[in-house]
Amino acid sequence: MYHHQYEHIMTFDSQDQGHESSSLTNNQQQQQQQQVITTTVKRKKSIKSENSIDLRGPMEVDGSVKSGGAVSFSGNFAVRDRIEAYGDIDIVGDLRCSNKIKAYGNLKVNGSALCVDRVKIFGKLKITGTFEVEGDLEVWGAITINGYLKCKTLTAYASITTVGDQSWYQTEQGETVHGAKLIQRTNYEG
Repeated sequence: MYHHQYEHIMTFDSQDQGHESSSLTNNQQQQQQQQVITTTVKRKKSIKSENSIDLRGPMEVDGSVKSGGAVSFSGNFAVRDRIEAYGDIDIVGDLRCSNKIKAYGNLKVNGSALCVDRVKIFGKLKITGTFEVEGDLEVWGAITINGYLKCKTLTAYASITTVGDQSWYQTEQGETVHGAKLIQRTNYEG
């Protein structure tokens, strides 16, 4: 069904340019064209900035994403090299990183994220959804899991809090937790 709409848009653009039609039809065409544009995956070689970066997916980055400030990912992303930020990393949507992730601030996952290598976070880690790390995970700040965390090894220098009975974490080769392990049983989401 969608395929037919896209063909119709292409036909409209190529044959009916310059012809006037009702404003409702034009609005419908523009809305359909915008839907087509938003589903196009953007491709970048590498993204580097001294300042904070606000990225909107869907996007594939063949290189790395490096920021002197914060990085926010909204939508679907595939990053082939490392992600490094001197501020916070905020993920809303779906992210796959094929290398390392390093955050000097906090890392927030709202959705799902997969890192094929190691992850090092100097701030806090807050997961709402799922976060899978195929390498070692090291977190200096508090960890809050509202969902699921999986990693090879976990080194946590502060506390780990799981929210509710449905939240849990799993380590393949052990964990070192210096802080308390807490369970937050309320439905409060702060």
